[in-house]
Amino acid sequence: MKTIKLIFCTLFLGLLASCEITDLNTEPDSPSAESINAGAIYPGMITQTHRNSMALGGRIAGIITQHFDGLDAQQIAYAQYNIGENDLDNLWSSGLYGAGSMRDCFVIMQNNTGEVSALAKLYMAANLGATTSMWGNVPYSDAFLGDAGNLNPTYDDQSELYGTIQTLLDEAIAEGVSSGVGAFMGTGATDGINWEATAHALKARYYLHLTSVNGSAAAQSALLEAQQAFTSTAEQPDFVFSSPAQNANPLALFDNDRPGTMGFSSSLNTLMSGDPRLPLYTTDGSTFAGEDGLFWGQLDSPTPLISYWEVKFIEAEAIVRTGGSDADALAALQDALLSNMLYIGIDQADADAYVNALSLSGSEADKIETIIVEKYKSLYGNAPLEVWVDYRRTGFPDLIPNPDAVPGVNPSGVIPRRFLYPITERTTNLTNYEAAISAQGGHLLDDDLWAFPSN
Repeated sequence: MKTIKLIFCTLFLGLLASCEITDLNTEPDSPSAESINAGAIYPGMITQTHRNSMALGGRIAGIITQHFDGLDAQQIAYAQYNIGENDLDNLWSSGLYGAGSMRDCFVIMQNNTGEVSALAKLYMAANLGATTSMWGNVPYSDAFLGDAGNLNPTYDDQSELYGTIQTLLDEAIAEGVSSGVGAFMGTGATDGINWEATAHALKARYYLHLTSVNGSAAAQSALLEAQQAFTSTAEQPDFVFSSPAQNANPLALFDNDRPGTMGFSSSLNTLMSGDPRLPLYTTDGSTFAGEDGLFWGQLDSPTPLISYWEVKFIEAEAIVRTGGSDADALAALQDALLSNMLYIGIDQADADAYVNALSLSGSEADKIETIIVEKYKSLYGNAPLEVWVDYRRTGFPDLIPNPDAVPGVNPSGVIPRRFLYPITERTTNLTNYEAAISAQGGHLLDDDLWAFPSN
């Protein structure tokens, strides 16, 4: 595994930082939102953000997009698209809002300026992008004002939220996000992470999300940003989890706590026949975590906020969508795959053989399908929410919906297009909850979101 680049020890999450990130120090036992040292919040904020990507929301996304099979217990229900308003409540209230990562981002942004708050804006953009991709319209503009008495936030339109994401990233770049997190308690070396390139990479991701509604203009914007992003995996923001189990990668932790309830997807196993990465994804066609030799299912498996290979897949697709040359698109696709393979430990010769056999031909849709299918295999274990986004906006890969799908909250039986709002929103924020549902035309798993109309 590669050098650790971003790691926070959970033993230090409540400690104050040195003045390298902010020179404001307060009593750690009773900090207020107005005076708390940003360095005390950053470790938890970053940890929770990366945990969210591979925990509950990511895991369910991985099941419905067939990276994983549901074998027992609740995972069978998810595989049958029986995903109700109780299932994501913890992610919403503890992972994102409430005591979650977006709340932490907000506190830092409200009480700091310049490079101290710049990285919080970058992480807010990433969290907000994940949140709106799951639910569509979500609270943001007045979502974090409970201390001021606003306990019933309105929901921002998804079309506005994508603009907010881009603004946050622009501000992060302008305000010095290149400085990163500074040096403070609980962090290992962060040398090598290119945070400004990370902001451009995220801008490319969230522009590409909108190809179904903004067409080639979205692709052109994504291409321009991708060309300002990473130049290698060495620059990407990896979060590396650790042992013991309570500090572990969520995928490995889930398998440790609920063994035998989820397995490596049988359809992905078939799709990857002959792919040199398959032995590093599963040992037997079902096991996906905890076994020697696996890359993504280990206690210390990394979780990049966004990877170099994702950026190169974005570039390849954007080149195709904007009428660029097949040679340039193929070069970007090959770079994406080669970087992913080498990152997880594939032998150079085997990686070269696979990559050199690739080609792009046929219609624009044919080329995009080739790119997305390869991206689908490469985002396994590290970016399941983006796999779900790609499927909803492109229709690729050509997944077969579960024939045993439960129709209760998904009458059409299609692979879900969104999640249901959590039950706490219905019980505590009813007026705004109902307005959001009305604005989006319904509240079922098969209701499209604005950004991802049916293909």
